[in-house]
Amino acid sequence: MKYIFPFLALMALLCIKNATAQLIAPERLDTMRMFRNIETALAHPDSVYRLDLSKKKLEEFPTEILQFKNLNELHIDKNKLVKIPGEISSLKYLQIFSASYNRIDTLPADITKLTSLIRLDFGNNYISAIPRNIGQLSKLKILVLWDNPIDVYPASLADLKHLEVLDLLHNQMSHNTQERIRNGLPKTKIIFSPPCRCEDAEE
Repeated sequence: MKYIFPFLALMALLCIKNATAQLIAPERLDTMRMFRNIETALAHPDSVYRLDLSKKKLEEFPTEILQFKNLNELHIDKNKLVKIPGEISSLKYLQIFSASYNRIDTLPADITKLTSLIRLDFGNNYISAIPRNIGQLSKLKILVLWDNPIDVYPASLADLKHLEVLDLLHNQMSHNTQERIRNGLPKTKIIFSPPCRCEDAEE
């Protein structure tokens, strides 16, 4: 009898831990339900770990997304978005964030506070600069920024020590900038287009 109460206490502690565990292991994430409708998701806000609002003709970032505090994966590709709010940083468990094929011209500096990110995809937008603190995304493995008019490639890119893939296809940059990025990320697969006869800024 004396062993029953400690056992029950341990089980209760484990249940509480599991109930509040919001960062899902990457290998388990794709087994979670993918919500594809904002109204349905709002009916179950604490159960929304994955959300796909691609091809919804969105012109503004739905601020309702910020209510999903357990969100680990967000897709808002192929819309008409022009801005990502800085409040995106409140989604601290976000591991995958994809917003390709939009009209976004700025990556908010606060995106670098999403330190759980392992994949960030903003391909085919109008982004002109990478945040100078991009190196704070210490867990990032995949960074996709192809087909953007980027002219600022900060030195902090070299701080992405776990980066496996960096996609900069169709982005105009000089040979010197490409060499600087290669030298800073020697273990990363980097996808470039041929260099242009131009000069790029560095912060």
